[in-house]
Amino acid sequence: MNFTRALVLFFVAYIIVTILAVATTVTYGMVFKMPEASPGQSALQAPVFVATVPYHVLIMLIVWPVFAWIYFKKPEQKNPLLQSEETWYLAFLWLISAMVVDFVGFVLIKSPYSLTPHEFYVIYQPWISLIYIAIFLSPLIRLWFSRSLAK
Repeated sequence: MNFTRALVLFFVAYIIVTILAVATTVTYGMVFKMPEASPGQSALQAPVFVATVPYHVLIMLIVWPVFAWIYFKKPEQKNPLLQSEETWYLAFLWLISAMVVDFVGFVLIKSPYSLTPHEFYVIYQPWISLIYIAIFLSPLIRLWFSRSLAK
């Protein structure tokens, strides 16, 4: 596994999905004139966020497999069995990386978008779990598509 390549692609994908999710929420709010969170209210309870969070999962299911495909698009072709093993390593690496970055970025670092651990891991259900599942499955989705196209 090319650890550096995997982490660089992880951070690029993470930034892109974050920008797309925020843009989706902001655009939706402007188009439908939906209110943001009230003072003292969690961002998770804002009507515009509640309306758009399912789209965030869809964004994950589109972007992350593309980056898994980019990761595996290397000049050297590997044994399909080794590539299958590397797919699992990438899935676990990206899942763990996402969990760490989310915890640091949304729980530990205080900002207007900070959440308590309870908000992030309990109130944000099922969405945070679905997002993590999408990230984990993305290399496996890429592998499935690759094998399907090869037949």
